[in-house]
Parts: sequence; structure tokens; C-alpha cells
Amino acid sequence: MNPDFTAQNPIVAAAERIRSRRALGELIDATDATRVDRGAGGGEPSLRAFGDAIAMGIKRLNSILGERNGVRLVRLERPLRLRLRFGEYRIALELDENTELIRIRGLGFDGDYQFVPDLAIPSLIDVSKVSTESGYGEAITPSTLLKSIARDAELPRPPHLDSPGPLSF
Repeated sequence: MNPDFTAQNPIVAAAERIRSRRALGELIDATDATRVDRGAGGGEPSLRAFGDAIAMGIKRLNSILGERNGVRLVRLERPLRLRLRFGEYRIALELDENTELIRIRGLGFDGDYQFVPDLAIPSLIDVSKVSTESGYGEAITPSTLLKSIARDAELPRPPHLDSPGPLSF
């Protein structure tokens, strides 16, 4: 048979990608609904809580994507640093112990951030942006980082679509 004839319909392929993005977005947003205890002290307990929330979101995300192709979180101690990896995408979070600021690099998040103290969910605000720039004052949550790093992720193709279906001869 001609492979072009048996290939998936482009409309169905686009619908599957849209469905995948919506499902992954809802799954990642559930991460922000969970309250995390940050404890007292400064930037390090808050960054640990931020990392714990990211780890919880990664477990949910990887349960769907599969561990082999999933998002990875690497924690480095003394000083505390977090690394998010997914395919060729990378995001690095580092704690500056002197200023208690979090330095984020990767995927357009480059800058210095500080934690918002009053929110139950660990959230970061970019203090290196000027008030006239777009995105000024917008909080970055664990789900924001996960959505940005997993934006090209797709759910695995359902196995029932690979079978010949009810009409097999």
C-alpha cells in the first residue's frame, strides 16, 4: 500500500496535538492547586518548596508521558540549585545566598527573581524587569515552568488507533 494513503489524516493529527496540549496543561495546573509548606527562613526553604512542587508536577506529567521521554529534575545541594530537563530544553534555578534572589536561566526566563511571601504556592517575580516591560509583575509558579519546558510534549498515541478497527477483512 502507498504510505501516503495509509498515513494519518492531518486534521486528526492536529486534533490529537490539541487534545494532548490541553490534557497536559490541565495536569500541570493541578500542581499549583496544592499548597506547599515553605517554612521560615529565606530563599532556601522557599526554593526547596518550589522544587518539591515541581517534582510533584513532574511525577504527574511523567506518568502520562512515560519516564523514558519525561521531564527530569536534578537537585544540587550546597548551594541549592535546580535543573529542569526535557529533550533539548533546559531551565536552571540557582539561589544567590547573599541577596536571597533566585537566578533563572533558560527558555526566556533569564533574570533575577524573588519569592512572593504572602502566597501559599511558591511563586517568583522577576525583579530584573523594568515596570514598562511586558510580563512585569507576573508571578512564575512551578506549573508555569513545567508548561514552558513541556510545551512540545505530546501524549502517546492511543493503541486503539493503531488497530484496523471494527471492520477487518
